[in-house]
Amino acid sequence: MNYLQFARKNRVMVIFGIIMTALSSFGQTFLLALYVPFLMVEFNLSNGLLSAFYGLATIGAAMALPKLGKLIDTVPIQKFTMATTVTFVISLLFFSFSQAWWYIPIAFFGLRLAGQGLYNHISITSMSRYFDVNRGKAISLASLGHPLGQAILPAIILVVIAKVGWRESLWLNAAIVSIVVTVVTLWVLKPSHLVSESGEMADTVYAEKKVDRVRQRDIMKSKAFWLLAPNIFFIPYAVTGLFFYQFAIIEFKGWNIGLAAAGLTSYAIASFFSILLSGPLIDRFKAKTFFPFYLFPLFVALFVIWLVPNVWGIFVYNILMGLSVGFGSATVASLQVEFFGQTYIGTVRSLFTSIMVLSSAIGPALFGIFLDVGWGFQTIFPVTIGILVVIMVQSFRAVPKYSRAKWKFRYKKVTGQKNKIPKP
Repeated sequence: MNYLQFARKNRVMVIFGIIMTALSSFGQTFLLALYVPFLMVEFNLSNGLLSAFYGLATIGAAMALPKLGKLIDTVPIQKFTMATTVTFVISLLFFSFSQAWWYIPIAFFGLRLAGQGLYNHISITSMSRYFDVNRGKAISLASLGHPLGQAILPAIILVVIAKVGWRESLWLNAAIVSIVVTVVTLWVLKPSHLVSESGEMADTVYAEKKVDRVRQRDIMKSKAFWLLAPNIFFIPYAVTGLFFYQFAIIEFKGWNIGLAAAGLTSYAIASFFSILLSGPLIDRFKAKTFFPFYLFPLFVALFVIWLVPNVWGIFVYNILMGLSVGFGSATVASLQVEFFGQTYIGTVRSLFTSIMVLSSAIGPALFGIFLDVGWGFQTIFPVTIGILVVIMVQSFRAVPKYSRAKWKFRYKKVTGQKNKIPKP
């Protein structure tokens, strides 16, 4: 089954997944970063202090996610989605009415919890639970909401902020989230759509199957957890920190600040195509096979943004980073099911999502501290590359033994054929 056939057959679930990931953008760093200059001016905040607010709020969201996220295994998806939406909309409105500095971390907490955390959690958990044979395609299509949001929303929000102001733009954000999600969740998504590919009603697994609950502390003791955790931690840590200080990076490079939106667009396009590429490959070969390799483009991207002085470097950097993030989002999500199964995937994903959210707090916080003490990006980039190398090496442990055996056999076969070529 190709993408078109799959999307036609499961169009409601695909639309639901894309919408949830796209609207999570309103709680993502790349969009919230657009409000940073206005917050710093209006409330007289430094890079480090604002990063601390953002980091503390995100850490709070990460701590709440394991408890709230696992409820998706027992609460019907429509109710869980609407409860999350209420939290999201209230946080956006609270942010718009900020009158003092202490409003900001509270608003950030709600936006990070509902947006980056639970909206993404709802989308990918649904795809993981209701699809088996075509899980890679389902996750990939749902993940397309991320590049769609990254390509479209920043330019729109910047125009709206310029026309009506940053506070009023948040009202528009709240209206879009509340209207779109309510319509899709209550009037479009039906119980008949919440059926697995095997024909089994997969919603509220614990309640209907009487499956024993798995403890998240037991998940954390497994080898699979510690194999996945460093990768799930690193990508949000690095990418969130880089996005949060995208204007500072452009200033460091001496480029035109207008390149920020164009760079994000190239990132989104690359992410879009890498997500589409990953789905069929995962369905055919399994995610374990590709686990180490999705990090290579990011490795090159960090060298480009560090060492290349030319303006075209921002586009190469964003494209390579988009390739890693796009392929990695589908790969890591599929790996969680391959390692832990579908039965309590909501509990598993909520734990890993909390790690992702936590790392996205640490990235901007550390980057902000480095900038405030004067270390700068000449320190940030090589340190980040060093951490990435360590994670890439340990990721090869996830590759199945039979895949490694095939690689060795093909390598010996190729080198053997070369040695047999007679010399002239």
